[in-house]
Amino acid sequence: MSTFNEILQNEYVIEYNLKAKKDYSQPKIYDANGDLSKRWYVYYSYREPKTDKLKRQPPIYKGANRFDTKAERLEILMAYKLALKKLLSQGYSPYENYKVTEAKIEKIEKEAVKDKSLLPKTNEYTVREALIFALEQKLPYLSRRGKINIKGNLKRFLTWLEDQKLDTITIKELKRREVSTFLNTIKKYDKHRNLTEQPVNAKTRNGYRTSLSSLFSQLVSDDIVEYNIITAIKKLKENPKKHKSYTDSQIRVMREYMDSNDPYLRKFTQFIAYAFLRNVEVCRLKVGDIDLDNRRLYVQTKTEAQEVVPIIESLAKVIEQMELHKYKSTDFIFSDSETCGQWNVSEKTKTNHFYDRFAIMKKELQLDTDQTLYSFKHTAASNLYNSLASEGKADEQVLTELMSFTRHKTKSQLRKYLRGIGASLAKDYSNKYTIDF
Repeated sequence: MSTFNEILQNEYVIEYNLKAKKDYSQPKIYDANGDLSKRWYVYYSYREPKTDKLKRQPPIYKGANRFDTKAERLEILMAYKLALKKLLSQGYSPYENYKVTEAKIEKIEKEAVKDKSLLPKTNEYTVREALIFALEQKLPYLSRRGKINIKGNLKRFLTWLEDQKLDTITIKELKRREVSTFLNTIKKYDKHRNLTEQPVNAKTRNGYRTSLSSLFSQLVSDDIVEYNIITAIKKLKENPKKHKSYTDSQIRVMREYMDSNDPYLRKFTQFIAYAFLRNVEVCRLKVGDIDLDNRRLYVQTKTEAQEVVPIIESLAKVIEQMELHKYKSTDFIFSDSETCGQWNVSEKTKTNHFYDRFAIMKKELQLDTDQTLYSFKHTAASNLYNSLASEGKADEQVLTELMSFTRHKTKSQLRKYLRGIGASLAKDYSNKYTIDF
């Protein structure tokens, strides 16, 4: 057995510092981004005596890669990480004989027995205290919507913990199985906010998991817990709502309806279709975000704090009609007063305002249930894809050009998106059959 292994298996490991200056980095786990086909290990660096520089030490595997699940590998490597962290704090050095290290440990243990002040003073946070502390650290960096989500999800989790008499145990005593039990038993509220017996859908359950994982990651960063117990809890597969594209004839009928009954709604849908924006992204636009001279607009998207979107000629004509020069740069492009101006309500209220206007047309024209405002974006993408394909261009060329419009990051993302909206379908393969059915 190697020198390190002999020390690692010592059972009398306690936490204290042998000297003020630490000559090592904190041990960390490499998990290959969850890829079980690769080797996972614990790694750290230690200051080399000759150069006085931190040097990466050999990784610690110790049989962890024999396990076939993420949870098992993480559990065994976490045990090694904690043991190594304690050994390093006791004065272990990979550059000295292990007997020297053992002598140091024995000396400090004897002194600690005589003088309790040498033992570390640790803060034992309860589950409630720790999670509320983590929330306070996260809130300044979250959007308004993000704050509402994480606060609401934590409130419900704390209520459940209190019912289970788990809110006053220490945060380190909380087990992964207890969090899993909570996630698997969350029930829906009805429209009157009464709790039902119906479980929430996968998306909502995953949202709670994401909120709690974020808080535990903060606790890891603050050295309150050693690792994030949520990471080993699997996300459920979601079945996102489909937004069916419109036919050419439906677009024509809706255009005529909006011109006669709600021209303002038509302008809203034109921003969705011509700039490939989501409903909420259109609602975020302010006058100062529009640079008509350079034909670009700036918007906060789902994945970017600020994204630059080209203003094509069709959209430029719509914007010119809105006479933005008459308004302040801080005025919203769209508001409930049907003109640019201040609109100090939540983003959900804004999107609901246009959903309600759209719902009137949807009912009047008897559109399908899964045809929504979002469908304008899908219809635009389908139309451009088919238009480019009809020019005889190779599929790779079509995707490259279309990516610049839709702003997908990769071709694989775009292909998946096109399949999902029914734009990329197989050509007629009737002549491939050799029998008649």
